[in-house]
Amino acid sequence: MITVHLPGSLTDQFHADPVVSLPAQTLSDVLVWLDGTWPGMASWLVEPDGCFRENLSVFISGRRLPPRAHVSTPVGDVAEVWILRAISGG
Repeated sequence: MITVHLPGSLTDQFHADPVVSLPAQTLSDVLVWLDGTWPGMASWLVEPDGCFRENLSVFISGRRLPPRAHVSTPVGDVAEVWILRAISGG
């Protein structure tokens, strides 16, 4: 089981739980589950090319993925996935 932490703006928009546990081997599996539970959520998270939107930061078990990581990224057997709004400034 994978534990997924979702950003507050996403949970508010979709009336979703902020933390969910689900079976998954890749981030694509995570997105399929999320979109099946809250239709439209996947398109909020991922571009049509299968890469996460540039305004998001994705972490798997504490490791930040590169910007615009692809959904084919494996999550491992027991992982914690955090999807956060990227913060920028200057």
